Amino acid sequence: MAFLYFFSGLFFGALLAFLWTRSQVATTAQKMSADLAVAKSQLEAAQKNAADSVNAEREHSQKLLSEMQKQMETSKKLMQEEMRTMAAQMLSESREHLNAADKERLDALLKPLHERIEAFNQNVTAATKEGASNKTEIKTTFEETIKLLQEVQTSTVKSIREDNERAIRELRQQTERIGNDAASLTQALKGDTKMQGDWGEMILETTLESCGLTKNEQFFLQRSYQDAKGNSFRPDAVIDLPGGEHAVIDAKVSLTAYQAAVNATDATEQELFLKEHIKSIKKHIDELSAKNYETIVPNCIGYVLMFVPYESGYAAAIKTDPSILQYAYRKHIILLSPSNLLMALQLTRTMWQNYRMNKNVEEILRASNDLYDKFVSFGETFLKIGTGIQRLQSDYEKAHSQLSEGKGNIVRRLDNMKMLGITPKKELPEGL
Repeated sequence: MAFLYFFSGLFFGALLAFLWTRSQVATTAQKMSADLAVAKSQLEAAQKNAADSVNAEREHSQKLLSEMQKQMETSKKLMQEEMRTMAAQMLSESREHLNAADKERLDALLKPLHERIEAFNQNVTAATKEGASNKTEIKTTFEETIKLLQEVQTSTVKSIREDNERAIRELRQQTERIGNDAASLTQALKGDTKMQGDWGEMILETTLESCGLTKNEQFFLQRSYQDAKGNSFRPDAVIDLPGGEHAVIDAKVSLTAYQAAVNATDATEQELFLKEHIKSIKKHIDELSAKNYETIVPNCIGYVLMFVPYESGYAAAIKTDPSILQYAYRKHIILLSPSNLLMALQLTRTMWQNYRMNKNVEEILRASNDLYDKFVSFGETFLKIGTGIQRLQSDYEKAHSQLSEGKGNIVRRLDNMKMLGITPKKELPEGL
């Protein structure tokens, strides 16, 4: 069963790594596009709200001005009618009476008219000023709103542009740094087989520990085994699986041909180097298969895991020759890159956790059974003690009856002896 779980983890790990690598760039681009779309929609909504507010204010002000103008026109017509009536009356009266008294009367009549005209002029002036003030205020508010929207739009676009430029700059720097590190490492490893092997073992150990497996407890490095002929073998790593099974992992590095393919500028030349890269990996597969680790290591799962410690080289090999996986499988070898090895190791860690949990449950059940058995024994002893106490109580009551109750009991006889003249130094207890 552990074998089945382990290879299920390998399969799903490889599948998840492929899907994750494929969607990483698309996810980043979609996120940036979504951020821009959200910012654009927010800006458009703000512009629409501001425009609606300005239009509503403009309509309201125009409505007020229109109503004021109608009221002023109505008041003007009424005053004109009153003026005509009063003027006709005054002319008629002036023709009849041209004297001082009539003049005073005329002044008295004209004074309210002058006051109403003056008040009307003041109302018109105030209304005109208020309308101009409202227009100025509306215009100022509209201009400030448009200016604020432009500032928000400029700030948002600038912020998005700066974030994108910063992300691109950091990505470029990180890519350059990784490229420089890879170039330095490749230069150091190129042509040095021993150094390549040490580097692969180091990456393997780091990967095992990063998954939570403990060295010399759940995995072992360079553990020695012997075949039937007495030959010694030291696989790079052996993982202990729950149930006593083991998985053998051996790291293999093939950099020379792959590096040449990466640096090739001609497609034909690159294809030739990639074929050499495939040959190198197949050579490692053949060498690893010849060691027969699956028969040497006790309780081995039946397949040996060949770890290719650089993801790009693994991917290039699979892309160039997809049949290489079947080639390795027929020789009881499973090719693994860092990503799908991580998936398989996470499954191994989960298996160990479940194994420990099951062991804890078994220990709890065992302790519970022991406790139950102990309690049964205690109950039996407790009941025996109770029976003994009851028997002792019965014997005590019987002895007490013989001592102090009934005809001719011992206490009464002793009292009679005292009455006959004996003089003991002590008295019988009252309870007897």
